[in-house]
Amino acid sequence: MKRRAGLPAHVHGEAVRKALQEARPAGLHLKQLVKATKRTPAQVWTGIRFLRKIAVKEGLPPVTFNRRDGFQLSEEPEVWIAYERAIFGAELHRITNFITGIVAPHAKRTPEDEWARLVLEQLGGVKATLEVLTRMER
Repeated sequence: MKRRAGLPAHVHGEAVRKALQEARPAGLHLKQLVKATKRTPAQVWTGIRFLRKIAVKEGLPPVTFNRRDGFQLSEEPEVWIAYERAIFGAELHRITNFITGIVAPHAKRTPEDEWARLVLEQLGGVKATLEVLTRMER
């Protein structure tokens, strides 16, 4: 594989965009994108990040991912919503673990700590919002 060091993100993004558009409506997994674009995994990730940053400005659909189909540039809102829910679920898991493993013990050991109480209250609101977003029916 030719090394493409030093190329700007938009070059990698364009290669990834073309590969994903050619694969539509199917998606491509990372190894398939590497092969289709003739880029390294790191360069493919750079391209994906670039596409996600410019999607709105360029009128592109979001770059989504699921285990079965891989990365997609789907025009289907159901695909977007499924990806968004998956992200909300992952963030809910992270926030829950952070609260129970770090913030709650901090607050319990130092109940007078204004910072710990503030963080616990605010993250409780974030957690509740993420719970609603992961459970909402369309």
